[in-house]
Amino acid sequence: MAKKEIIFDPITRIEGHMGVQVVIDEDSRRVTDGHSYGTMFRGYEIILEGRDPPDSIFITQRICGVCPVPHAFSSAMANDMALGVQPPPLATAIRDLTDCAELLYDHPIHLFQLAGPEYSEQLVKKFNPSWIEKAKEFRCEYTDIHGYSKIYELIKAMNPLSGELYLYTLKLEREARKLASLLGAKHPHINTFVPGGVSRTWGVPETEKALSLVFALAGFSKLVVSVWEDISKFLYEEIGYEKVGLRVANLLSFGTIDDPEAYNAKYEDMSEWGLKRSYSPGVIHEGRLITTDLKEINRGVREYVTHGYYEEWEPRGLVDPEGRPLPREHPWNKKTAPKPLPRNWNGKYSWGTEPRWFDRERNESYVLEVGPIARLYASALLGKAHIESPWAEVKTGNSRIKISFPKTKSELLKPSLFDEIEFEWKIPEIRTDGNVPAVNTIERNRARAYSHAYYAAAAFSSIDRILNYIGKGDVELWRPFKRPMKSLGAGLHEAARGALGHWLSVREGKIDGYQIITPTTWNISPRDKFGRPGPMEESIINTPITEEGNSEDWVGIDVLRIVRSYDPCLACTVHMFKGDRLVKKTLLSSTTP
Repeated sequence: MAKKEIIFDPITRIEGHMGVQVVIDEDSRRVTDGHSYGTMFRGYEIILEGRDPPDSIFITQRICGVCPVPHAFSSAMANDMALGVQPPPLATAIRDLTDCAELLYDHPIHLFQLAGPEYSEQLVKKFNPSWIEKAKEFRCEYTDIHGYSKIYELIKAMNPLSGELYLYTLKLEREARKLASLLGAKHPHINTFVPGGVSRTWGVPETEKALSLVFALAGFSKLVVSVWEDISKFLYEEIGYEKVGLRVANLLSFGTIDDPEAYNAKYEDMSEWGLKRSYSPGVIHEGRLITTDLKEINRGVREYVTHGYYEEWEPRGLVDPEGRPLPREHPWNKKTAPKPLPRNWNGKYSWGTEPRWFDRERNESYVLEVGPIARLYASALLGKAHIESPWAEVKTGNSRIKISFPKTKSELLKPSLFDEIEFEWKIPEIRTDGNVPAVNTIERNRARAYSHAYYAAAAFSSIDRILNYIGKGDVELWRPFKRPMKSLGAGLHEAARGALGHWLSVREGKIDGYQIITPTTWNISPRDKFGRPGPMEESIINTPITEEGNSEDWVGIDVLRIVRSYDPCLACTVHMFKGDRLVKKTLLSSTTP
């Protein structure tokens, strides 16, 4: 049995550098083993110790230049709770709209500039040439919206640096950045989120500008969804790509987009205001909803370092704000203690940690994947997240999500994107060989397209709320707070890539402990103490290889498609390790014929 080892390092420059090692059985054309690992230590938790708590809002945004707003949001919520301050409703609505603006540019970057090129004509022709003739014959269902009659025309339009879709989407992403800058005073790394609200004035003129931009971005959503619906259909019906990146539907969503009337930042009310979010919180195990209680979800978070370059830490002996003891592995009780070592696949091999969720009722822990697929899945199962405004609507329930958009006439849009439309997302009907509900590479990308539409509808709703508050004269934007000597705060929120948590402990008025678990930390987790692979590792192991040509020349395009379906950033060049040779292989360049 011929074996081939490939190491991709680096792959991404978002949320830290990472690499992937895989072993491929050339005869069966399957990945038999794989490891995902972080290659960079940042130490923000250590940097924050001893600082003034509100400083964390501005410092933690520097974790990422692509998704700073979710870090600002999570940190602001942790500060709200720790400092005992409830933002005014208008401030919460403005925070929500700022977050929507972030996601409305982030999702299309992934779908068209980061992961999208691997489905473009350039790369398909290079690595899966047999797909091309099928693409020339396969008719698109959503031609009337995106304008391409055959899949070949569509994937050609996605060619990097030259394709019509690639370039057009860049222009629309810029409009979402304008919206984020309008709300945050600048972008990236906004200046307006503070404990107790926002630090900027806001009135009707600003709201009108925001509404105009959201109309254009909602029209853009029609393009995003229709393109990825047709690509998904082609991959299922013509290519048989459903087994690539397959793993059991074990998912986590913290939920996001708070109800301004419900959110009060109080830990004791966390279950109630969590359930009123526009995206529902939820833990999903084997396709079933285990809990939707945000407080219980917070209590179940655990972090281990069995295979991470860290030392174990001494228990801090903290209890939660209601006086219940916290386990040593909960983020409120954790300290970051780096310990670099040589890489050892059987020992420590990653700067990532091993986040897991512990089910107290069943006395077991779960390896959970986070991301847009988790947000949609939880909301569709629970059926309590609904969005209404004069312009758009979202209905959830019965394993479905329906998103309705109005006419979106704008000089920024093609006329085919003007008309009213309703999209429906359904929980994927895909299963493992053991008949367990599952998700795959196709569905992760498809969910991201629908998540863009979901956030556009939520942006309309936030603007409607803002106008109502201003109309009533309810224009308070910030509330003062006292600085407690000792307290805890948690900001559980959703970034583009999934569940994002910030945990803050205050002692003698200063930051005594700060822990951050990013979506990428959940997804690229190494093995845990039970030997269970992390979500990305699990998706890679046993995945089929569709790459054509001589196996000696394989570069692992299917593995890269899996990795990027979790939304790491696209690097034009990756390094590959084959046996004892380090090879620099260009997968994509502007001169590719």
